[in-house]
Amino acid sequence: MNRVKIGIIGCGVIGRTHIQSASDDPGIELLAVADIMHDRAINSAREHSVPNAYSSARELINNPDVDAVVLALVTSERKSIALEALKAGKHVLLEKPPAMNRHDLESIRVAGGGKVVGCCSSRLSYLEGADKAREVFESGALGKVRVARMKGITAATAIKENWTPPPWRVSHRLNGGGYLVNWGVYDLDYIMHVTAWTLRPRTVLAQTWPIEQSLRAGRIAPDSDAENHAVLMVRCEGGEVILHERGESVAMASELSWQVTGDKGSLRLNMLPRGQTPAVTLDTADAQNGLTSRVVLEKHAEDVQFLMPVRDFAAAIREGRPTRTSIDQAMVIQKIFDAAYESASKGVAVEID
Repeated sequence: MNRVKIGIIGCGVIGRTHIQSASDDPGIELLAVADIMHDRAINSAREHSVPNAYSSARELINNPDVDAVVLALVTSERKSIALEALKAGKHVLLEKPPAMNRHDLESIRVAGGGKVVGCCSSRLSYLEGADKAREVFESGALGKVRVARMKGITAATAIKENWTPPPWRVSHRLNGGGYLVNWGVYDLDYIMHVTAWTLRPRTVLAQTWPIEQSLRAGRIAPDSDAENHAVLMVRCEGGEVILHERGESVAMASELSWQVTGDKGSLRLNMLPRGQTPAVTLDTADAQNGLTSRVVLEKHAEDVQFLMPVRDFAAAIREGRPTRTSIDQAMVIQKIFDAAYESASKGVAVEID
């Protein structure tokens, strides 16, 4: 096996996850890490026996032995660093959300040329339930899709002691958006994977809300300007509708549910590797029996969601194929987000080209 020589830029929480995953993969040689907090890069390199620790992305990119880079840093910095890496002939894996907007992502796509460029929004599609659900979809058991419904609500909880909210997390300026792009990107990627990327979004009507004033302190950075609650209705080319709601630290009970409904059947999905409900349930109906339910998958075999993006990235480079979520597929989701924010701002439905 030809080992892919990878460098990881950003040694924060998610960067350290990539470092661990890459270190444990026999198909990867983790050659370098970088972080503007140099001590953090040095400590990560020492912990995982990485030979090079840099204090800037440019130093890592200029290492001629590095084949590919993982960008695990704030969204607002990804475009420039991705373009620099691609110009240097490196393959690129983008953390989620992949870019601030579709125009930045298009710049990266064009610069990619023949290089592998992927996005980590694919995480939940690596769970066994995603592939099982896709098998059901591709078998035709659902018939023609009517509605894909996703609802992810995290209720307001007590403030965490000794926790400083990161400034990028609910910020249009630093992250391109708030909770919608942070978690909604997984929802949309998962549903698109289950439906084999056959849905073609065309019109978005959306509304977003900031965190309630009395809940702000200790939950978001003081200058945060993005949403913690969003609702979207997306009409697709074939008449299919995506209904999507995401909220965090809201005055609602927590709720996690995903469902794909067709004219012949529907899938109830538990896209997380925890919980008591089955991972995938198929509901069908006929005139004689009414509704019949069958558990397709009781539970996910293992939780691999955080391990797989960098491993799939390396495998894609070796095999000359796209990553689980390619940059073209990431663009589909990015266009939905851009249209959603425009719709919420203008109070009208927005067309996607």
